[in-house]
Amino acid sequence: MLHMNRRDWFSVVKFLVYAALIANVALFFKDEWEAAAHVFQDGLPFARIIEGFAASIDTAAWVILLLLFELETCQLSEEILARPIGTVIRGLRVLCYVVIVYAFTGYLGKALGFGLYVPAGVADACAFAMQPFSLLVGLDEYRTLTAGNCAGLTGVLFVNEQTRTLAEAGALAQATRLAWVDVVNSGTWLLIVALLELDVRPDVKGLFPGWFATASRLAKYPLYAVVVAAAGYWGLFGTFLDFWDAFLWIAAFVFIERNVFEWKQEWTTSTPD
Repeated sequence: MLHMNRRDWFSVVKFLVYAALIANVALFFKDEWEAAAHVFQDGLPFARIIEGFAASIDTAAWVILLLLFELETCQLSEEILARPIGTVIRGLRVLCYVVIVYAFTGYLGKALGFGLYVPAGVADACAFAMQPFSLLVGLDEYRTLTAGNCAGLTGVLFVNEQTRTLAEAGALAQATRLAWVDVVNSGTWLLIVALLELDVRPDVKGLFPGWFATASRLAKYPLYAVVVAAAGYWGLFGTFLDFWDAFLWIAAFVFIERNVFEWKQEWTTSTPD
């Protein structure tokens, strides 16, 4: 039987998490592709692609960024990173940051889009069934409104004429809250990775006062608490995919933080005073 020490098992689990995150890109794309067919019935303009596929684009960029962090902090030596490949890695990271910020605007646009829903003015949802309307049942979840499923809709109805979608008050409120959790979660991860970027750039970090390193480390605790809270909210009120993805990202960054810690120790001991 092949003997594996704790470090080997750590590496196996780490790369299984990375593989699961790569698989999530395809799962998010499937969900958003189906949702886009309802929200953008007249076609998806290029300028609004990020609204339709924010999670897919965001997750793909984060996965690439994660793998680049893995290469730089764990897999490649300083000698290799000093070569042109190091410049390529840093260039790809800058591109990933641009895409991630772009994805943040997509989450924000999607959340603001729920503000376009207004009271339908009619109590009978079947009045919309003869038109090409879709029914909002959750964040990125829609189904075609038909004469067969409209009769069961009761209470106050809201309509978005721009996307030709209808929603019950409860479903609209829950989808709106989940959309804003996406915004908060995305913004928080941007702050975390900004601090992590400083951790792997000692030359840049040296430009700040001595207390900045401690402040940066302490700032991560409330930021990670926010993303854990977002994961918990998705676990209670969102889809399993959202919760699973959030859990995997927290685990992935635990691995990256450990990589950075070990990398900083090696860098400190190898740097002459």
